[in-house]
Amino acid sequence: MIIEHQGHCIELFPSGAIRWEKTLFVADLHLGKESVFQKSGLAIPTGATQKTLLDLVGHLENQPIDRLIVLGDLLHAPIGWTKDLESMLSDAIQARPEIRWELVAGNHDRRSHDRLRALGWLVHSDPLIEGRWRWMHEPPEEDSQTIQTRALTTLCGHLHPSFKVPLDTRRTQRVRCFWIRPNSIVLPAFGGWVGTHAIDPKQSDRIVLCVEGELIDWKC
Repeated sequence: MIIEHQGHCIELFPSGAIRWEKTLFVADLHLGKESVFQKSGLAIPTGATQKTLLDLVGHLENQPIDRLIVLGDLLHAPIGWTKDLESMLSDAIQARPEIRWELVAGNHDRRSHDRLRALGWLVHSDPLIEGRWRWMHEPPEEDSQTIQTRALTTLCGHLHPSFKVPLDTRRTQRVRCFWIRPNSIVLPAFGGWVGTHAIDPKQSDRIVLCVEGELIDWKC
């Protein structure tokens, strides 16, 4: 789905990714989460991290991309860093070495910056401002923004947004979504098995649902 937001032409994907020109944005991969739970004694199956990275590399192979920006929480926790995860991250970069792999550091990425830089990632402090863009992890408060920040288009993550879609008069179901607000867009989590947070949008907001490989515009 191609939309225009504050003068920017942006492409949305059902995976939760956004493409602007030759830059791909994703948020909240939470790689290594299953390892964190397994080390805590929980019998969690493996495979989510590998699938997330394969999906990401697939995006990069099928699009004219020369820059990838992860809007925070690439990793789930330092304890989730394993040799297997390091190998998978290295393989992903080697699959597209011509791409700039960049991270706007999120709260879950703490104490992992040096390891990522050693693999070839550029790790930025939050926020990263370029031209009329502001790229960050946690969503800003729309009502408290200054004149200067309102002039910027903000892309962010952190919330893992979902919307409660009514199934009938009594039941609802949470569906991953893009939360498009007047000055910002909150991306859904790109990673699998990460959970969601039900949002409460205003009438001025726009919701785009990610449903079984399709995007659906939902009226608030």
